Amino acid sequence: MLKKLLKYDLKWCFKSLIVFYILALLFSLIVRIIESFELNLMLLIIDKVCCGIVIGLLVAILVNCFIINWTRFIRNIYKDESYLTHTLPVSKNKIFLAKVLTASITLFVSLIVILVSLAISTLSKESWLLLKDSLEQSALFFNSSVFSLITVLVMTIFFEFLFMILCGILGIIIGHKANSLKILRSIVFGVFIYSLLSSLSIGVLFIAGLLNPDIMSIFNNIVVSSESLKGMLLVGSFIYIIYILLVSMVGNKLLNKGVDVD
Repeated sequence: MLKKLLKYDLKWCFKSLIVFYILALLFSLIVRIIESFELNLMLLIIDKVCCGIVIGLLVAILVNCFIINWTRFIRNIYKDESYLTHTLPVSKNKIFLAKVLTASITLFVSLIVILVSLAISTLSKESWLLLKDSLEQSALFFNSSVFSLITVLVMTIFFEFLFMILCGILGIIIGHKANSLKILRSIVFGVFIYSLLSSLSIGVLFIAGLLNPDIMSIFNNIVVSSESLKGMLLVGSFIYIIYILLVSMVGNKLLNKGVDVD
């Protein structure tokens, strides 16, 4: 049953996101084709317009990934679709797990599309060599391999965005336990939870700095070393994983306590 829940959730979310994916990849390809020619005034104007459209679409992909997951959760758990959802022979644990997996998959695919679109629209032979050299220099600075550096950066970004989506979902669960202003309360609680835990992260980093002088250099306003930056990224990824598990556990527990269908 979990596979079926996940299938329908993904189908619903990707139905909207796929439009942005196709448009982003299409306009990225147009930019690449235009820039393969010698640019005159007309082509330069078209190129700049298309570049602006690509940037707008990439932002739209990320924003809509958040909104679509939140909208799906509300409609499927609290609105008209909820009557079917709550009569299915499946536990609320699996229903909530399906939402978390849907958020993870849609976010991962969206980030991949964003990276591919950027690569298509910006990476010429010259810029690719420049990027390759920059990554190698950065990896050398961090005393790491290029693969490890990219992996840590991507993981940190992915976990942070997933954490934001799940904070929104937890805010929705808490907000919809009220009798009025449910959407407004959901937004307030979601922002509050994210802000509270993000602030707590600074405290965790400070404690880690007490154990690691390299990380503490961030708070001392001195030159930040490669070890401190690397440590901050690793600690940050670990913190986000803990937060994701914590928010998911709390959200799942609250959902199991009951749902007031609108």
